[in-house]
Amino acid sequence: MLKKCSSLAEKLENLLNQTHSEELSVQKIMDHLADQGYATLLIVLSLPFCSPMQIPGLSTLLGLLILLIGLKIAFGHKVWLPKRLLQKKIPFLFLKKVMFYVLKIDTKLGFLISTRWVGLVRNRYLHIIHGLTIAVLAFFLSLPLPIPFTNLLAALPLLAFGLAFLEDDGFFILIAYFFAFICLLSFAAIIWFGIDWLIVWKKYIF
Repeated sequence: MLKKCSSLAEKLENLLNQTHSEELSVQKIMDHLADQGYATLLIVLSLPFCSPMQIPGLSTLLGLLILLIGLKIAFGHKVWLPKRLLQKKIPFLFLKKVMFYVLKIDTKLGFLISTRWVGLVRNRYLHIIHGLTIAVLAFFLSLPLPIPFTNLLAALPLLAFGLAFLEDDGFFILIAYFFAFICLLSFAAIIWFGIDWLIVWKKYIF
């Protein structure tokens, strides 16, 4: 069992129990999870997009937040978030969905994640590459594209980065880059061949 994932689930549950509103501000969510670090924010913000379904209106907002987190990881400076962005509301059901997936990761994938190859996670120079890669992936996530699977392509590597940072797992860093390569390759193919390429690919896979 992943202690940090369990702690994250408890934090989210406490946040949901403290509010009776249908929406929560970005500021309140970030304040509540601040002590958990940027790894937690990466997981919370990317998890809901790890499905083929698009989430209208949220991918742009959360993608921009993740992009800023990526720059923070790369350069280590304090992330400045526009007040207007912090005041944006996140649906209550969104957080419930996140908590459900966090618990699922804890129970289903916990045995795969552990502290190993820490140098791949904590190395100062690799951190710059990790952060910039996260920023690029977040940019793709923020694009308001009405195309199935584009959110999923960007969210999977972001989630893997979050889990790698959370548990200092260098192996999951490699998994994150594997998914990131697939994401970049897929977006390049969409740009070069058009949306028809993705439709054909989807038929072969599913």
